[in-house]
Amino acid sequence: MVTLRLALKRYAHDYLFSICSIFSLVAFLVPLLTLLGIRDGIIGTLTTRLVENPRNLELTPRGSGAFTDSFFNEVRAHPRVGFLIPETRTLSATMSLIKPDFPALRVDLAPTGPNDPIIKTATPPPTTEKLDDHSVYLTKIAAQKLGLKPGDAITGRVGRLKGGIEEPATVELKVVGLVPEEVAGGYFMFTTLPLLKMVEDYRSGFEVKALSWPGRVKPEAPIIYPRFRLYAIDLDAVEELRAYLGKKGLDMVSRAEEIALVRRLDHAFTVVFLSLLAVVGGGAFASAASGAVDQVAKIRRSLAVLALLGLSRAQLMLFTVFQSILTGALAVVLAEVLFWGLSQLLNTYFGGNMGLGERVCHLSPYKLAMAGGAVLVFMLTASIAAMASLLDLEPSEGMRDV
Repeated sequence: MVTLRLALKRYAHDYLFSICSIFSLVAFLVPLLTLLGIRDGIIGTLTTRLVENPRNLELTPRGSGAFTDSFFNEVRAHPRVGFLIPETRTLSATMSLIKPDFPALRVDLAPTGPNDPIIKTATPPPTTEKLDDHSVYLTKIAAQKLGLKPGDAITGRVGRLKGGIEEPATVELKVVGLVPEEVAGGYFMFTTLPLLKMVEDYRSGFEVKALSWPGRVKPEAPIIYPRFRLYAIDLDAVEELRAYLGKKGLDMVSRAEEIALVRRLDHAFTVVFLSLLAVVGGGAFASAASGAVDQVAKIRRSLAVLALLGLSRAQLMLFTVFQSILTGALAVVLAEVLFWGLSQLLNTYFGGNMGLGERVCHLSPYKLAMAGGAVLVFMLTASIAAMASLLDLEPSEGMRDV
């Protein structure tokens, strides 16, 4: 295209002005990309840490209560609930694990079921939604204490006192996975709610037919649970669920404060970024627009000659558009190269406390591409003033002073 070739030749001829225009735009882009990269790096890392650790989604009732199946059915129907399961009495929810050549290890029992976010972090991850009453998950520290690995068998022992004499009962268990310490620290064993009920019944003196544990017949009575395990579906749902249960008279403990802190930091970074974008962007826009107008003014007579030779007004307007887009494209490439170097420097010197794959400053290729596209639109908009100055251009202007 004739207009494009002429624009490129003129751009190369005025190389000093072109270089200054590029670096003027780069000086605007690099600080904004860096600030955005720090926001995505730091806030993204904090958010990822919150999301990846299911403990941040947990809500725990303060103290004990009396919860029935109707309560759990009602709460479980809430759309923001990710996982909910009742718990038995704390004093009953323990078991000793027995393995030859190892001291017995007393572990706390916790109920689990389908979609348990804690179990989803286990190694290996669960392969089936339903867990049988003889399959368990152990915390890694508990497994290490007994030299256990997934697939190993272990004997569980439950004791009770009758007339001052201990009556132990045992059950054969299989370790199907290990839960990482950052998710569940201490000596914990995750198993089915029915097994926890059996342990509680036996300690209460009742018979457990399913495991052949002796005792008296348990009378029929509504089941009352003192506690429960509750997890929100996502971080935004934690505070919503806490307020929902608060209306039911429950005081829930959660990590809403930590989540709110990350949200406030995100908001602060966003406000600073948008403020700088408005101030610096306004200056950059005025500079780019005035530069384009000045360039058109300098070559106005040449453009009039081109019009006299047959180029349309639209083609002449494309002349300044091509130059503006070229400036924007070169500035984007240079700015993103400088940003990459600066981000590597920041990640090297300030990333000592970051985990594997975490960064202080980082922008995804998608966001870099979006930033590049925004700059091109920005430069196209800035060229409108120069295009407008050509509306009254007459071909006769090229014949003056001849």
